Amino acid sequence: MSLLQTENTVAGLRLATTEDADWLVPFLNRTFAPDNYFKRTERTNPSQVAEYLRNGFFLLLEDAGGLFGLVYTELRENSRGYIGMIATDPDRQRGGIGTHLLQIGEEFCSNRGSRVIEISVVNLRPDLVAWYQRKGYQIVGEAPYVRPEVLILPCHFILMEKSLAPTSNAGAENSN
Repeated sequence: MSLLQTENTVAGLRLATTEDADWLVPFLNRTFAPDNYFKRTERTNPSQVAEYLRNGFFLLLEDAGGLFGLVYTELRENSRGYIGMIATDPDRQRGGIGTHLLQIGEEFCSNRGSRVIEISVVNLRPDLVAWYQRKGYQIVGEAPYVRPEVLILPCHFILMEKSLAPTSNAGAENSN
């Protein structure tokens, strides 16, 4: 079964549209609130979500209770993809949903030609760096925080990436 089809028959996965932006903002801000202690601002705002929707894709995991998880993906040049903002409803964390969302994001990018996935993790989250390392990601560098004017604590990004195995679809296309 494709990861884009969830094992939970009650849950569904879909791409966000611009009409979803108004309720994605509060979901993301509530989800990231405990980890946002190093900034003066909330995690995101409507203009940032609109920009994300122009540049990439939010994959939404929903069930009868509504949205309970999402992952943001971008398809970049040179067969690279980007995954960010893996967000799980705080009431449903610690149940493997984040891992499932990461797999969904990797599969989404892989099925569209990405062979390497890039992620950026704030250095103040060594637990998250370790989590990604357990998922096969390696540290490849550092980068400055993109909006230093909102910072309360100094920080930077740890850049990580993971090589993906070619999908069977990609292999079939290359064999012709």
